[in-house]
Amino acid sequence: MGRARLVPELCRWPGDLAANRLHPSRGPFVHRQQARLLRRYRAVRALQAAGWSCPPLPLMSSLRGLTGLVPLDQTTQAAARGLLQQLNREALSRLEQSLNAQSSHRSVVLPVIVSCRHRLDRARLAQEAFAKEMQPGLLRPLIVVGQERQADWSMRFDAERHLLTISVDDAYEGLPAKVITLVALLALLPEPPQLLKLDDDARPGDLQQLVQLAATLDQPTPIAAGYPIVTPTPLHLDRAWHLGKSRRANHRLFCSLGAREWLSGGAGYLLNAPATRLIQGFWLHTWDFVSSMLYEDVCLSMLLQAGDAHFHWLQHPADLGLFSERQQEVDEGQWSIPDGFLGSSR
Repeated sequence: MGRARLVPELCRWPGDLAANRLHPSRGPFVHRQQARLLRRYRAVRALQAAGWSCPPLPLMSSLRGLTGLVPLDQTTQAAARGLLQQLNREALSRLEQSLNAQSSHRSVVLPVIVSCRHRLDRARLAQEAFAKEMQPGLLRPLIVVGQERQADWSMRFDAERHLLTISVDDAYEGLPAKVITLVALLALLPEPPQLLKLDDDARPGDLQQLVQLAATLDQPTPIAAGYPIVTPTPLHLDRAWHLGKSRRANHRLFCSLGAREWLSGGAGYLLNAPATRLIQGFWLHTWDFVSSMLYEDVCLSMLLQAGDAHFHWLQHPADLGLFSERQQEVDEGQWSIPDGFLGSSR
């Protein structure tokens, strides 16, 4: 392994990092971040060459110390993606082969069951339910769980179980980090599929309706589809929603900024490929916002709003082609869309 291969493009001052490197007050900070990243990257690559595919050495903090400085510089952001693709090359290759073997359709949907290690049995039941009713253009559901002790840049893919393990908190309060990270890592694929985010209580509905919806989202601009939760103001967000569900956050309220409307995570939502790449960008340069959040659907929706994504709002959760507990709650009248919202938001 030559020296040149050990120096990632991100450490060669691409794009706007070159000017910041020479800035009298920013320069020392940028140099320190670059030096930390390069040391850790070299160590990881050396261990990978020795046969350890996922050595537990963190590097995302120093990487984000560079990408977070120049979020609009696509050269720097592309260099960061290239670094992560190189480090996860083995897992990404296995995942890409698995997805390609399932479908040759140009636009495919990958259902992603967001679960945790303690609920894997429930997630597998959901996975099996969808696998029994597959449609052309719809892939076998991928189960995603967190593993805090895993390297923060890494992903592990079990092709037999179609299980992705990522380096995030596996508890309820880790859901924002889990969802944003899984979207970002899957967007490292050469041709990311559309992602259908599911909870482990979801079951197939009219899957042909889902495939047809995905076809309308197959566009070059970021689009997300789902059932809306609508409030009069961002301050109407229920800031105690997580109490009794968390491992460590049951002693505090949510005191960050909310949204006026957002995609219902319980009902599920669909992201087209450009939307996944948009979320990946925020994962690279705006991580502090993600780590401040407790509600994944609010977090993801606010990032999409910040990136000027389009929202394709559904009149009913069943329009996504699924059955879920949230759909039952909507049918019982616990959730509703204000009159005029759908007409004014499209």
